[in-house]
Amino acid sequence: MPLMQVGTTLKAAGDSHPGLQRSNNEDRFHCDAARGIFIVVDGVGGQAAGEKAADTALATVRTRLERETGPVEDRVREAIALANNEVHRLASIRPEWQGMACVLTIAVVNNGDFVVGHVGDTRLYKLRAGRIEKLTRDHSPVGEREDAGELNERDAMEHPRRNEVYRDVGSEHHEPDDPEFIDVFRQPLETDAALLLCSDGLTDAVPSATIAGIVSDLAGHPSEIARALIDAANAAGGKDNVTVVYVEGPRFFQGEDTEDLRRRLPNVNDSGVAVPTALPRSDAGAIHQERTGRWRVLAIVVLLSVVAAIAAYVQRDRLPLDRLKQMWKLAGAPSGALAGSSLIHVSPGGSIAAAVSGAAAGTEILVEPGEYREQIQLKTGVRLRSRIPHGATVRLPGGASETDAAVVAFEVSDAHFSGFRIEGDAATPLGAGLLIRNSNVTVSDIDISGALNAAVEYIGNEGGTLIGADLHDNPGAALVIRAGASPRIAHNTFARNAESERAAGTLLVEAAARPVITGNTFYSVPPDSLIVPGAGRAVIIRDNWFVSPPAERPGPPPARSGRGRR
Repeated sequence: MPLMQVGTTLKAAGDSHPGLQRSNNEDRFHCDAARGIFIVVDGVGGQAAGEKAADTALATVRTRLERETGPVEDRVREAIALANNEVHRLASIRPEWQGMACVLTIAVVNNGDFVVGHVGDTRLYKLRAGRIEKLTRDHSPVGEREDAGELNERDAMEHPRRNEVYRDVGSEHHEPDDPEFIDVFRQPLETDAALLLCSDGLTDAVPSATIAGIVSDLAGHPSEIARALIDAANAAGGKDNVTVVYVEGPRFFQGEDTEDLRRRLPNVNDSGVAVPTALPRSDAGAIHQERTGRWRVLAIVVLLSVVAAIAAYVQRDRLPLDRLKQMWKLAGAPSGALAGSSLIHVSPGGSIAAAVSGAAAGTEILVEPGEYREQIQLKTGVRLRSRIPHGATVRLPGGASETDAAVVAFEVSDAHFSGFRIEGDAATPLGAGLLIRNSNVTVSDIDISGALNAAVEYIGNEGGTLIGADLHDNPGAALVIRAGASPRIAHNTFARNAESERAAGTLLVEAAARPVITGNTFYSVPPDSLIVPGAGRAVIIRDNWFVSPPAERPGPPPARSGRGRR
Protein backbone atom coordinates (compact mmCIF):
# COMPACT_ATOMS: atom_id res chain seq x y z
CA MET A 1 0.00 0.00 0.00
CA PRO A 2 1.25 3.54 -0.74
CA LEU A 3 2.62 5.65 2.08
CA MET A 4 1.29 9.05 3.05
CA GLN A 5 3.03 11.75 1.02
CA VAL A 6 3.63 15.42 1.76
CA GLY A 7 0.44 17.35 1.06
CA THR A 8 -1.80 14.29 1.45
CA THR A 9 -5.04 15.26 3.14
CA LEU A 10 -5.52 13.65 6.53
CA LYS A 11 -8.93 13.35 8.12
CA ALA A 12 -8.72 13.94 11.85
CA ALA A 13 -10.76 14.95 14.87
CA GLY A 14 -10.37 15.10 18.63
CA ASP A 15 -12.71 15.33 21.59
CA SER A 16 -12.53 15.29 25.39
CA HIS A 17 -14.99 14.80 28.24
CA PRO A 18 -14.61 14.93 32.04
CA GLY A 19 -16.46 11.63 32.40
CA LEU A 20 -19.38 10.92 34.69
CA GLN A 21 -17.58 10.87 38.04
CA ARG A 22 -15.27 13.90 37.84
CA SER A 23 -16.20 17.57 37.94
CA ASN A 24 -13.00 18.78 36.28
CA ASN A 25 -11.15 17.63 33.18
CA GLU A 26 -7.35 17.31 33.44
CA ASP A 27 -7.00 15.96 29.88
CA ARG A 28 -5.94 18.13 26.96
CA PHE A 29 -5.53 17.43 23.24
CA HIS A 30 -4.34 19.05 20.02
CA CYS A 31 -5.36 17.99 16.51
CA ASP A 32 -3.62 19.78 13.62
CA ALA A 33 -4.12 17.83 10.39
CA ALA A 34 -2.50 20.54 8.26
CA ARG A 35 0.82 20.32 10.12
CA GLY A 36 0.40 16.64 10.98
CA ILE A 37 0.71 17.22 14.75
CA PHE A 38 -1.49 15.21 17.14
CA ILE A 39 -1.22 15.27 20.94
CA VAL A 40 -3.04 13.82 23.97
CA VAL A 41 -2.05 14.94 27.50
CA ASP A 42 -3.41 13.58 30.80
CA GLY A 43 -2.72 15.75 33.86
CA VAL A 44 -1.63 14.39 37.25
CA GLY A 45 -2.04 16.24 40.50
CA GLY A 46 -5.73 16.83 41.04
CA GLN A 47 -7.89 19.89 40.45
CA ALA A 48 -5.93 23.00 39.44
CA ALA A 49 -2.53 21.27 39.55
CA GLY A 50 -3.38 18.56 37.05
CA GLU A 51 -5.03 21.01 34.70
CA LYS A 52 -2.08 23.42 34.98
CA ALA A 53 0.39 20.64 34.21
CA ALA A 54 -1.59 19.58 31.14
CA ASP A 55 -2.03 23.16 29.90
CA THR A 56 1.66 23.94 30.37
CA ALA A 57 2.84 20.76 28.67
CA LEU A 58 0.51 21.17 25.70
CA ALA A 59 1.48 24.81 25.08
CA THR A 60 5.21 24.06 25.37
CA VAL A 61 5.08 21.00 23.12
CA ARG A 62 3.09 22.82 20.46
CA THR A 63 5.50 25.77 20.42
CA ARG A 64 8.51 23.54 19.79
CA LEU A 65 6.84 21.21 17.28
CA GLU A 66 5.46 24.07 15.22
CA ARG A 67 8.98 25.49 14.89
CA GLU A 68 9.98 23.05 12.16
CA THR A 69 13.75 23.00 12.64
CA GLY A 70 15.85 19.87 12.94
CA PRO A 71 14.91 16.19 12.51
CA VAL A 72 11.44 15.29 13.72
CA GLU A 73 12.75 12.85 16.34
CA ASP A 74 14.92 15.62 17.84
CA ARG A 75 12.00 18.05 17.82
CA VAL A 76 9.81 15.54 19.66
CA ARG A 77 12.44 14.83 22.31
CA GLU A 78 13.16 18.52 22.81
CA ALA A 79 9.45 19.38 22.99
CA ILE A 80 8.75 16.82 25.72
CA ALA A 81 11.89 17.71 27.71
CA LEU A 82 11.05 21.42 27.53
CA ALA A 83 7.52 20.70 28.70
CA ASN A 84 8.83 18.49 31.50
CA ASN A 85 11.19 21.13 32.82
CA GLU A 86 8.64 23.93 32.63
CA VAL A 87 6.07 21.88 34.58
CA HIS A 88 8.76 20.99 37.10
CA ARG A 89 9.78 24.65 37.46
CA LEU A 90 6.21 25.85 38.01
CA ALA A 91 5.57 23.12 40.58
CA SER A 92 8.49 24.41 42.63
CA ILE A 93 7.22 28.01 42.92
CA ARG A 94 3.55 27.55 43.80
CA PRO A 95 2.57 25.42 46.83
CA GLU A 96 -0.78 24.51 45.29
CA TRP A 97 0.99 23.11 42.23
CA GLN A 98 3.50 21.01 44.14
CA GLY A 99 3.70 17.47 42.78
CA MET A 100 1.89 18.23 39.53
CA ALA A 101 2.87 16.33 36.40
CA CYS A 102 1.28 14.74 33.34
CA VAL A 103 1.60 11.88 30.87
CA LEU A 104 1.38 12.36 27.12
CA THR A 105 1.56 10.82 23.66
CA ILE A 106 2.54 12.73 20.49
CA ALA A 107 2.33 11.69 16.83
CA VAL A 108 3.91 13.84 14.10
CA VAL A 109 3.17 12.77 10.50
CA ASN A 110 6.16 13.40 8.23
CA ASN A 111 7.00 12.21 4.70
CA GLY A 112 5.06 8.97 4.70
CA ASP A 113 5.94 8.16 8.31
CA PHE A 114 4.82 9.20 11.73
CA VAL A 115 7.11 9.85 14.70
CA VAL A 116 5.84 9.04 18.18
CA GLY A 117 6.93 10.58 21.48
CA HIS A 118 5.52 8.94 24.59
CA VAL A 119 5.77 9.13 28.38
CA GLY A 120 3.30 7.41 30.74
CA ASP A 121 0.12 5.45 30.03
CA THR A 122 -1.71 7.44 27.39
CA ARG A 123 -1.72 5.30 24.25
CA LEU A 124 -1.39 5.23 20.48
CA TYR A 125 -3.05 2.54 18.36
CA LYS A 126 -2.71 1.85 14.65
CA LEU A 127 -5.55 0.29 12.65
CA ARG A 128 -4.84 -1.33 9.31
CA ALA A 129 -5.42 -4.56 7.38
CA GLY A 130 -7.96 -5.87 9.84
CA ARG A 131 -5.85 -5.27 12.92
CA ILE A 132 -5.76 -2.88 15.84
CA GLU A 133 -2.25 -2.68 17.31
CA LYS A 134 -1.06 -0.84 20.41
CA LEU A 135 2.23 0.81 19.48
CA THR A 136 3.13 2.52 22.77
CA ARG A 137 4.08 0.68 25.92
CA ASP A 138 2.52 1.68 29.23
CA HIS A 139 5.08 2.99 31.71
CA SER A 140 3.29 1.35 34.62
CA PRO A 141 3.71 -1.89 36.60
CA VAL A 142 0.38 -3.29 35.40
CA GLY A 143 0.93 -2.11 31.82
CA GLU A 144 4.34 -3.75 31.78
CA ARG A 145 2.77 -7.04 32.87
CA GLU A 146 0.08 -6.70 30.20
CA ASP A 147 2.66 -5.97 27.49
CA ALA A 148 4.66 -9.01 28.65
CA GLY A 149 1.60 -11.25 28.34
CA GLU A 150 1.34 -11.89 32.09
CA LEU A 151 -2.10 -10.22 32.25
CA ASN A 152 -4.80 -10.28 29.61
CA GLU A 153 -6.50 -7.05 28.64
CA ARG A 154 -9.56 -7.56 30.84
CA ASP A 155 -7.53 -8.38 33.96
CA ALA A 156 -5.30 -5.37 33.36
CA MET A 157 -8.30 -3.06 32.95
CA GLU A 158 -9.73 -4.26 36.28
CA HIS A 159 -6.46 -4.34 38.23
CA PRO A 160 -6.54 -2.24 41.44
CA ARG A 161 -3.09 -0.76 40.65
CA ARG A 162 -3.96 0.04 37.04
CA ASN A 163 -3.50 3.79 37.43
CA GLU A 164 0.03 3.80 38.84
CA VAL A 165 2.72 5.12 36.50
CA TYR A 166 6.48 5.13 36.95
CA ARG A 167 7.29 7.74 34.29
CA ASP A 168 5.73 11.17 33.93
CA VAL A 169 6.37 14.64 32.59
CA GLY A 170 7.20 17.14 35.31
CA SER A 171 8.09 15.39 38.55
CA GLU A 172 11.85 15.84 38.07
CA HIS A 173 14.25 17.64 35.73
CA HIS A 174 15.24 15.84 32.51
CA GLU A 175 17.38 16.36 29.43
CA PRO A 176 16.02 15.31 26.00
CA ASP A 177 18.31 12.30 25.70
CA ASP A 178 18.01 11.04 29.28
CA PRO A 179 17.67 7.24 29.29
CA GLU A 180 14.45 5.71 30.64
CA PHE A 181 12.48 8.90 30.02
CA ILE A 182 11.00 9.38 26.52
CA ASP A 183 10.06 6.60 24.10
CA VAL A 184 10.60 7.87 20.52
CA PHE A 185 10.14 5.79 17.39
CA ARG A 186 9.19 6.15 13.71
CA GLN A 187 6.80 3.97 11.69
CA PRO A 188 5.36 4.12 8.17
CA LEU A 189 1.88 5.57 7.76
CA GLU A 190 0.06 3.99 4.85
CA THR A 191 -2.81 5.78 3.13
CA ASP A 192 -5.22 3.02 4.25
CA ALA A 193 -4.18 3.23 7.92
CA ALA A 194 -5.66 5.08 10.89
CA LEU A 195 -4.17 6.24 14.20
CA LEU A 196 -5.87 6.66 17.57
CA LEU A 197 -4.30 8.58 20.46
CA CYS A 198 -6.20 8.39 23.74
CA SER A 199 -6.05 8.79 27.50
CA ASP A 200 -6.58 5.88 29.88
CA GLY A 201 -10.14 7.04 30.49
CA LEU A 202 -10.93 5.22 27.24
CA THR A 203 -8.66 2.18 27.47
CA ASP A 204 -9.50 1.40 31.12
CA ALA A 205 -13.18 1.27 30.18
CA VAL A 206 -13.48 0.01 26.59
CA PRO A 207 -11.70 -3.11 25.25
CA SER A 208 -9.63 -2.78 22.10
CA ALA A 209 -11.97 -4.99 20.06
CA THR A 210 -14.87 -2.64 20.87
CA ILE A 211 -12.73 0.36 19.92
CA ALA A 212 -11.90 -1.30 16.60
CA GLY A 213 -15.55 -2.06 15.97
CA ILE A 214 -16.58 1.56 16.51
CA VAL A 215 -13.83 2.82 14.21
CA SER A 216 -14.77 0.30 11.54
CA ASP A 217 -18.45 1.15 11.76
CA LEU A 218 -17.91 4.90 11.40
CA ALA A 219 -14.80 4.98 9.22
CA GLY A 220 -14.68 8.13 7.11
CA HIS A 221 -16.25 10.29 9.83
CA PRO A 222 -13.55 11.18 12.38
CA SER A 223 -15.71 13.52 14.45
CA GLU A 224 -18.35 10.84 14.89
CA ILE A 225 -15.69 8.29 15.82
CA ALA A 226 -14.26 10.59 18.50
CA ARG A 227 -17.69 11.25 19.99
CA ALA A 228 -18.75 7.59 19.82
CA LEU A 229 -15.61 6.42 21.63
CA ILE A 230 -16.25 8.93 24.41
CA ASP A 231 -19.88 7.82 24.59
CA ALA A 232 -18.69 4.22 24.91
CA ALA A 233 -16.36 5.09 27.80
CA ASN A 234 -19.11 6.96 29.60
CA ALA A 235 -21.58 4.16 28.98
CA ALA A 236 -19.11 1.81 30.66
CA GLY A 237 -19.10 3.96 33.81
CA GLY A 238 -17.19 7.13 32.87
CA LYS A 239 -14.87 6.82 35.87
CA ASP A 240 -12.16 9.10 34.47
CA ASN A 241 -11.62 11.94 32.04
CA VAL A 242 -11.60 10.54 28.51
CA THR A 243 -9.86 12.06 25.50
CA VAL A 244 -9.32 10.79 21.95
CA VAL A 245 -7.60 12.08 18.82
CA TYR A 246 -8.39 10.07 15.69
CA VAL A 247 -6.50 10.35 12.38
CA GLU A 248 -7.14 8.40 9.17
CA GLY A 249 -5.56 8.30 5.75
CA PRO A 250 -7.59 9.05 2.60
CA ARG A 251 -7.99 5.36 1.67
CA PHE A 252 -8.91 4.02 5.12
CA PHE A 253 -12.64 4.56 4.56
CA GLN A 254 -12.74 3.01 1.07
CA GLY A 255 -9.73 0.71 1.24
CA GLU A 256 -9.19 -2.90 2.06
CA ASP A 257 -8.50 -2.11 5.70
CA THR A 258 -12.05 -1.06 6.55
CA GLU A 259 -13.62 -4.05 4.83
CA ASP A 260 -11.16 -6.44 6.44
CA LEU A 261 -11.99 -5.05 9.86
CA ARG A 262 -15.67 -5.69 9.27
CA ARG A 263 -15.09 -9.19 7.90
CA ARG A 264 -12.42 -10.40 10.27
CA LEU A 265 -12.97 -8.83 13.68
CA PRO A 266 -14.90 -11.19 15.97
CA ASN A 267 -18.32 -10.08 17.13
CA VAL A 268 -17.24 -10.32 20.75
CA ASN A 269 -14.81 -8.13 22.62
CA ASP A 270 -11.95 -9.27 24.85
CA SER A 271 -14.35 -9.80 27.74
CA GLY A 272 -16.58 -12.15 25.78
CA VAL A 273 -19.27 -9.50 25.32
CA ALA A 274 -21.07 -9.00 22.03
CA VAL A 275 -20.24 -5.81 20.12
CA PRO A 276 -22.22 -4.17 17.32
CA THR A 277 -21.73 -5.63 13.86
CA ALA A 278 -20.98 -3.09 11.14
CA LEU A 279 -23.94 -2.21 8.97
CA PRO A 280 -23.68 -2.47 5.16
CA ARG A 281 -22.02 0.53 3.61
CA SER A 282 -23.18 1.77 0.22
CA ASP A 283 -22.96 5.55 0.30
CA ALA A 284 -20.95 7.53 2.82
CA GLY A 285 -23.28 10.51 2.90
CA ALA A 286 -26.38 8.39 3.44
CA ILE A 287 -24.70 6.42 6.22
CA HIS A 288 -23.57 9.59 7.91
CA GLN A 289 -27.10 10.99 7.97
CA GLU A 290 -28.52 7.68 9.11
CA ARG A 291 -26.09 7.10 11.94
CA THR A 292 -25.33 10.54 13.30
CA GLY A 293 -28.56 10.65 15.29
CA ARG A 294 -28.75 7.05 16.42
CA TRP A 295 -25.17 5.84 16.86
CA ARG A 296 -24.91 7.25 20.36
CA VAL A 297 -28.14 5.57 21.38
CA LEU A 298 -26.89 2.27 19.97
CA ALA A 299 -23.51 2.65 21.68
CA ILE A 300 -25.05 3.49 25.03
CA VAL A 301 -27.52 0.59 24.87
CA VAL A 302 -24.83 -1.90 23.88
CA LEU A 303 -22.05 -0.64 26.14
CA LEU A 304 -24.29 -0.34 29.19
CA SER A 305 -24.67 -4.09 28.92
CA VAL A 306 -20.92 -4.56 29.28
CA VAL A 307 -20.86 -4.27 33.07
CA ALA A 308 -23.67 -6.75 33.55
CA ALA A 309 -22.25 -9.06 30.93
CA ILE A 310 -18.83 -9.11 32.58
CA ALA A 311 -20.47 -10.21 35.83
CA ALA A 312 -22.26 -12.94 33.95
CA TYR A 313 -18.99 -13.90 32.29
CA VAL A 314 -17.35 -14.42 35.69
CA GLN A 315 -20.16 -16.73 36.74
CA ARG A 316 -19.98 -18.51 33.40
CA ASP A 317 -16.25 -18.95 33.88
CA ARG A 318 -16.70 -20.57 37.29
CA LEU A 319 -19.76 -22.77 37.11
CA PRO A 320 -18.95 -24.85 34.04
CA LEU A 321 -15.44 -25.33 35.37
CA ASP A 322 -16.77 -26.71 38.66
CA ARG A 323 -19.07 -29.08 36.78
CA LEU A 324 -16.25 -30.20 34.50
CA LYS A 325 -14.05 -30.86 37.51
CA GLN A 326 -16.72 -33.10 38.96
CA MET A 327 -17.04 -34.94 35.66
CA TRP A 328 -13.29 -35.51 35.38
CA LYS A 329 -13.14 -36.65 38.99
CA LEU A 330 -15.81 -39.27 38.29
CA ALA A 331 -13.83 -40.32 35.24
CA GLY A 332 -10.70 -40.80 37.31
CA ALA A 333 -8.78 -37.65 36.35
CA PRO A 334 -6.59 -36.03 39.02
CA SER A 335 -8.59 -33.82 41.39
CA GLY A 336 -8.39 -30.15 40.42
CA ALA A 337 -7.09 -30.75 36.89
CA LEU A 338 -8.86 -30.85 33.57
CA ALA A 339 -7.66 -33.69 31.39
CA GLY A 340 -5.80 -32.47 28.35
CA SER A 341 -5.69 -28.93 29.72
CA SER A 342 -2.83 -26.71 30.97
CA LEU A 343 -5.04 -25.12 33.65
CA ILE A 344 -5.40 -26.19 37.28
CA HIS A 345 -7.98 -24.39 39.38
CA VAL A 346 -7.56 -24.19 43.19
CA SER A 347 -10.65 -23.31 45.20
CA PRO A 348 -10.79 -22.17 48.85
CA GLY A 349 -10.05 -25.15 51.05
CA GLY A 350 -7.85 -26.70 48.37
CA SER A 351 -4.08 -27.03 48.41
CA ILE A 352 -1.87 -24.82 46.28
CA ALA A 353 1.16 -26.94 47.18
CA ALA A 354 -0.55 -30.12 45.97
CA ALA A 355 -1.56 -28.43 42.72
CA VAL A 356 2.02 -27.30 42.07
CA SER A 357 3.37 -30.76 42.92
CA GLY A 358 1.10 -32.41 40.37
CA ALA A 359 1.54 -29.79 37.63
CA ALA A 360 3.56 -30.38 34.48
CA ALA A 361 5.70 -27.71 32.82
CA GLY A 362 3.52 -25.31 30.85
CA THR A 363 0.67 -25.45 33.38
CA GLU A 364 -1.02 -22.37 34.82
CA ILE A 365 -2.47 -22.67 38.31
CA LEU A 366 -5.27 -20.21 39.02
CA VAL A 367 -6.04 -19.68 42.72
CA GLU A 368 -9.36 -18.38 44.02
CA PRO A 369 -9.51 -15.75 46.83
CA GLY A 370 -9.07 -17.20 50.30
CA GLU A 371 -6.47 -18.02 52.94
CA TYR A 372 -4.07 -20.90 52.33
CA ARG A 373 -1.97 -22.12 55.29
CA GLU A 374 0.87 -24.07 53.72
CA GLN A 375 4.37 -23.73 52.39
CA ILE A 376 4.52 -23.56 48.59
CA GLN A 377 7.43 -24.79 46.48
CA LEU A 378 7.53 -23.28 43.00
CA LYS A 379 8.21 -25.58 40.06
CA THR A 380 10.00 -25.23 36.72
CA GLY A 381 7.71 -24.09 33.90
CA VAL A 382 4.65 -23.62 36.13
CA ARG A 383 2.77 -20.30 36.40
CA LEU A 384 1.05 -19.71 39.74
CA ARG A 385 -1.42 -16.80 39.82
CA SER A 386 -4.05 -15.43 42.18
CA ARG A 387 -7.16 -14.96 40.03
CA ILE A 388 -8.03 -11.76 41.91
CA PRO A 389 -4.89 -9.69 42.60
CA HIS A 390 -4.09 -9.96 46.32
CA GLY A 391 -7.23 -12.05 46.81
CA ALA A 392 -5.33 -15.22 47.78
CA THR A 393 -3.32 -15.01 51.03
CA VAL A 394 -0.55 -17.44 51.91
CA ARG A 395 0.42 -18.07 55.56
CA LEU A 396 2.70 -20.70 57.02
CA PRO A 397 0.90 -23.56 58.78
CA GLY A 398 0.81 -23.90 62.55
CA GLY A 399 4.05 -25.17 64.00
CA ALA A 400 6.26 -23.31 61.49
CA SER A 401 9.44 -21.77 62.86
CA GLU A 402 10.61 -18.17 62.75
CA THR A 403 13.08 -19.07 59.99
CA ASP A 404 10.69 -20.76 57.54
CA ALA A 405 9.72 -19.19 54.20
CA ALA A 406 6.15 -19.23 52.91
CA VAL A 407 7.10 -19.61 49.24
CA VAL A 408 10.37 -21.19 48.08
CA ALA A 409 12.06 -21.81 44.74
CA PHE A 410 15.06 -24.17 44.70
CA GLU A 411 16.84 -24.91 41.39
CA VAL A 412 13.81 -23.68 39.42
CA SER A 413 13.65 -22.00 36.00
CA ASP A 414 10.91 -20.33 33.94
CA ALA A 415 8.48 -20.17 36.86
CA HIS A 416 5.98 -17.37 37.51
CA PHE A 417 4.40 -16.27 40.78
CA SER A 418 1.97 -13.34 40.74
CA GLY A 419 -0.88 -11.60 42.52
CA PHE A 420 -0.56 -13.16 46.00
CA ARG A 421 -0.51 -11.71 49.47
CA ILE A 422 1.93 -13.29 51.97
CA GLU A 423 1.41 -12.48 55.65
CA GLY A 424 2.95 -13.28 59.00
CA ASP A 425 2.02 -12.18 62.51
CA ALA A 426 2.56 -13.13 66.15
CA ALA A 427 0.24 -16.11 65.83
CA THR A 428 1.73 -17.26 62.51
CA PRO A 429 5.52 -16.68 62.36
CA LEU A 430 7.04 -15.90 58.98
CA GLY A 431 10.80 -16.05 58.53
CA ALA A 432 10.77 -15.01 54.85
CA GLY A 433 7.95 -14.33 52.47
CA LEU A 434 9.78 -15.57 49.38
CA LEU A 435 13.09 -17.47 49.26
CA ILE A 436 14.65 -17.95 45.80
CA ARG A 437 17.81 -20.09 45.55
CA ASN A 438 19.67 -20.78 42.30
CA SER A 439 16.46 -20.10 40.40
CA ASN A 440 15.10 -17.88 37.66
CA VAL A 441 11.57 -16.85 38.67
CA THR A 442 9.36 -13.96 37.53
CA VAL A 443 7.59 -12.56 40.59
CA SER A 444 5.02 -9.80 40.11
CA ASP A 445 2.33 -7.88 41.95
CA ILE A 446 2.80 -9.52 45.35
CA ASP A 447 2.22 -8.04 48.81
CA ILE A 448 4.41 -9.22 51.70
CA SER A 449 4.19 -8.16 55.36
CA GLY A 450 5.24 -9.61 58.71
CA ALA A 451 8.50 -11.30 57.62
CA LEU A 452 10.97 -11.52 60.54
CA ASN A 453 14.15 -11.99 58.48
CA ALA A 454 13.41 -10.82 54.92
CA ALA A 455 10.34 -10.28 52.78
CA VAL A 456 12.28 -11.53 49.72
CA GLU A 457 15.68 -13.21 49.69
CA TYR A 458 17.77 -14.22 46.66
CA ILE A 459 20.57 -16.79 47.05
CA GLY A 460 22.82 -18.28 44.38
CA ASN A 461 23.87 -17.65 40.82
CA GLU A 462 20.62 -16.98 38.98
CA GLY A 463 18.58 -13.91 38.08
CA GLY A 464 14.82 -13.52 37.80
CA THR A 465 12.57 -10.51 38.16
CA LEU A 466 10.66 -8.87 41.01
CA ILE A 467 8.22 -6.29 39.66
CA GLY A 468 5.20 -4.42 41.02
CA ALA A 469 5.55 -5.81 44.57
CA ASP A 470 4.58 -4.02 47.78
CA LEU A 471 6.98 -4.94 50.60
CA HIS A 472 5.78 -3.27 53.79
CA ASP A 473 5.56 -3.66 57.57
CA ASN A 474 8.22 -6.35 57.75
CA PRO A 475 10.26 -6.46 61.00
CA GLY A 476 13.17 -7.80 58.95
CA ALA A 477 14.70 -6.52 55.73
CA ALA A 478 12.49 -5.95 52.75
CA LEU A 479 15.02 -7.41 50.31
CA VAL A 480 18.21 -9.45 50.72
CA ILE A 481 20.38 -10.30 47.71
CA ARG A 482 23.20 -12.71 48.46
CA ALA A 483 26.53 -13.04 46.64
CA GLY A 484 26.20 -14.26 43.06
CA ALA A 485 22.50 -13.43 42.64
CA SER A 486 21.52 -11.08 39.80
CA PRO A 487 17.78 -10.37 39.90
CA ARG A 488 16.04 -7.40 38.28
CA ILE A 489 14.17 -5.41 40.94
CA ALA A 490 11.88 -2.86 39.28
CA HIS A 491 8.85 -0.70 40.11
CA ASN A 492 8.25 -2.05 43.61
CA THR A 493 7.34 -0.12 46.77
CA PHE A 494 9.12 -0.33 50.13
CA ALA A 495 7.70 1.07 53.38
CA ARG A 496 8.08 0.45 57.12
CA ASN A 497 10.55 -2.41 56.89
CA ALA A 498 13.58 -3.34 59.04
CA GLU A 499 11.88 -2.11 62.21
CA SER A 500 13.21 -4.82 64.53
CA GLU A 501 16.47 -4.29 66.39
CA ARG A 502 18.14 -7.26 64.71
CA ALA A 503 17.43 -6.00 61.17
CA ALA A 504 20.50 -4.48 59.51
CA GLY A 505 18.54 -2.41 57.02
CA THR A 506 15.74 -2.23 54.46
CA LEU A 507 17.92 -3.45 51.59
CA LEU A 508 20.93 -5.74 51.91
CA VAL A 509 23.12 -6.48 48.89
CA GLU A 510 26.20 -8.63 49.44
CA ALA A 511 29.50 -8.17 47.65
CA ALA A 512 29.60 -10.08 44.32
CA ALA A 513 25.84 -9.81 43.91
CA ARG A 514 24.83 -8.22 40.58
CA PRO A 515 21.25 -6.97 40.86
CA VAL A 516 19.62 -4.31 38.70
CA ILE A 517 17.53 -2.14 41.03
CA THR A 518 15.61 0.60 39.23
CA GLY A 519 12.36 2.54 39.29
CA ASN A 520 11.41 1.50 42.83
CA THR A 521 9.82 3.78 45.43
CA PHE A 522 11.26 3.86 48.96
CA TYR A 523 9.16 5.56 51.61
CA SER A 524 11.09 7.25 54.45
CA VAL A 525 14.17 5.07 53.92
CA PRO A 526 17.42 6.77 55.07
CA PRO A 527 20.61 6.08 53.10
CA ASP A 528 22.14 4.10 55.96
CA SER A 529 19.30 1.60 55.64
CA LEU A 530 20.74 0.56 52.26
CA ILE A 531 23.48 -1.95 53.01
CA VAL A 532 25.20 -1.99 49.63
CA PRO A 533 28.92 -2.37 48.90
CA GLY A 534 31.08 0.17 47.10
CA ALA A 535 29.36 2.73 44.90
CA GLY A 536 26.19 0.63 44.71
CA ARG A 537 24.32 2.78 47.22
CA ALA A 538 24.82 5.92 45.11
CA VAL A 539 23.59 4.08 42.01
CA ILE A 540 20.45 2.90 43.82
CA ILE A 541 19.75 6.40 45.10
CA ARG A 542 20.17 7.74 41.56
CA ASP A 543 17.94 5.16 39.84
CA ASN A 544 15.05 4.98 42.32
CA TRP A 545 12.71 7.34 44.18
CA PHE A 546 13.05 8.18 47.87
CA VAL A 547 10.08 10.06 49.29
CA SER A 548 8.61 11.04 52.62
CA PRO A 549 5.64 8.92 53.64
CA PRO A 550 2.11 10.28 53.20
CA ALA A 551 -0.02 10.68 56.31
CA GLU A 552 -1.88 7.47 55.55
CA ARG A 553 -0.42 4.94 53.20
CA PRO A 554 -2.63 1.97 52.24
CA GLY A 555 0.14 0.06 50.50
CA PRO A 556 0.88 1.20 46.92
CA PRO A 557 2.11 4.72 46.09
CA PRO A 558 -0.33 7.52 46.93
CA ALA A 559 -2.90 8.18 44.20
CA ARG A 560 -3.55 11.67 42.95
CA SER A 561 -6.56 12.38 40.79
CA GLY A 562 -7.06 8.67 40.30
CA ARG A 563 -3.51 8.07 39.08
CA GLY A 564 -0.75 6.68 41.25
CA ARG A 565 2.44 8.69 41.27
CA ARG A 566 5.03 6.32 39.90
